[in-house]
Amino acid sequence: MSEVQIFGGASSAVMLLAYSAMIIIAVLGIFVVLYLSNSKNSKKNASMLDELVLDERQQNQDGYTSVIDKSKLLGAVGVCVTDLRPSGTIIINGEPVDVVSEGGFVKQGSSVKVINVDGSRVMVRQI
Repeated sequence: MSEVQIFGGASSAVMLLAYSAMIIIAVLGIFVVLYLSNSKNSKKNASMLDELVLDERQQNQDGYTSVIDKSKLLGAVGVCVTDLRPSGTIIINGEPVDVVSEGGFVKQGSSVKVINVDGSRVMVRQI
């Protein structure tokens, strides 16, 4: 059998009914879209949509930031709180920082230096 059977073993009357139902639903959908886009009802429908759509923007000057700037950590020295395999946590100036080691495994308690900051990714090298 090379053709896909949606209604396996169903009679042709059932298939005709199913296809007719799909066509009727598509036509009704088109009428709903045309009704909603009608110019007389556009203001009423726009007010319905205003309740569903968030129109406020989060601005940096209002205190919203997606990434905390960690570029000030470049060149800083810290101590590993966890093993870096290759990621883990270090302490710099009493603050925990999630980092990734440049090479491989770095043991807990080792001193590391921040060599690269790319967005929120901080890369360190064992010293």
